[in-house]
Amino acid sequence: MNQFIILLASNSEAEKNIAEARIILSLAFPEGARFSENHWSAALIKEGQPVPQGECAKYLNAVCVAQSVSTLRDIQIVLKKIELDMGRIRSVEMHGRVAIDLDLVEWNGEILRPKDAIQGYYQACLKDLM
Repeated sequence: MNQFIILLASNSEAEKNIAEARIILSLAFPEGARFSENHWSAALIKEGQPVPQGECAKYLNAVCVAQSVSTLRDIQIVLKKIELDMGRIRSVEMHGRVAIDLDLVEWNGEILRPKDAIQGYYQACLKDLM
């Protein structure tokens, strides 16, 4: 059984989208999925990007610790499909709106996204599950 951690984030109808993602992920990983509390964070500004304003200036975050017999690649495909089904459109993100972002941060104890793993909001979410 593979164990992994998914970081959930949204800055557009955030509470609704995070709640919906929780339900979908629970159904996608019936072998087991546990969720942290939600935590708000300021949007990280990427080099060359405008400073987010209004609703887009903050994100609602949570983590999901899940298990599955599926492979890493299959899990990545499932997460991308969920993002698309929930309305994630990359071109819209240029304007700062992210309906849902599902990032696979850890896989069987290996950190896949070190920049996410060190963020305070990620650490706060993990602490909820301890």
